[in-house]
Amino acid sequence: MLHRLINRTSAQPAARPVLRQELIDALKHPGCILCQLAQHKSKRYIETLLDTAVIDVDQRDDWRHAKGFCAWHAHMALALPQSSSSLAILYEDILRHEMAQVAPLSRSEPMSHWRFGRSRRALHQRAQHWLRAWRQPRICPACRLWQEQEQLCLSVLLDDWLDPELAQAFVQSDGLCMPHTAHLIARGSHHPRLPAILAAQQKRMQALHDGLREFIRKQDYRFAHEPFGREANAWQRIVAVIVGMNPRSC
Repeated sequence: MLHRLINRTSAQPAARPVLRQELIDALKHPGCILCQLAQHKSKRYIETLLDTAVIDVDQRDDWRHAKGFCAWHAHMALALPQSSSSLAILYEDILRHEMAQVAPLSRSEPMSHWRFGRSRRALHQRAQHWLRAWRQPRICPACRLWQEQEQLCLSVLLDDWLDPELAQAFVQSDGLCMPHTAHLIARGSHHPRLPAILAAQQKRMQALHDGLREFIRKQDYRFAHEPFGREANAWQRIVAVIVGMNPRSC
């Protein structure tokens, strides 16, 4: 299956330089590096899943159990060119399965008055069973793949922090959003290089805070004539830092 292949490949030592370079490249662009990689890698995962899950029986079983993608990845899939055929086949499979599960709840049979109470109790039991099955925690296939990759990226960031190119790129970047900062702390709570990364992250947050205060200052009519600099979009960047750039970052 796809997630096993990716996990096996990514675990190899030779893959670490590739991941490190991906981090360095992402640090050259605005925004949280892991939010960027989540967007980019999720799109690639979805493209591969749509190509392989249609013919892979094991993936079809996993797909059906997960009830397809989460809302974020589903809309990402809808935006992909030439995804219509695969999405139609895969979601038809889910709908057919769900129709079979709902069918027993929709049957209505003639009954005598004395059987009415028993029938209502039986219907309630079937409905509760269906609801328990529907509410079972599931994870989107693309989310599962990204979560594995995210942990590997965090490990590379921690383990390779002494690499000058990586550290310098981080210092000059927007760093991490708060949800991914929390993920970093959870991953590296015992790692000796965590304090150094958080110190660099703190400087990025301070720079954003300074820009935000400057933006707020220029909202005052007394300073409205002053032109905006990089702080012009600080109000947008602060929202992305606090909540992350996508719904799956928290």
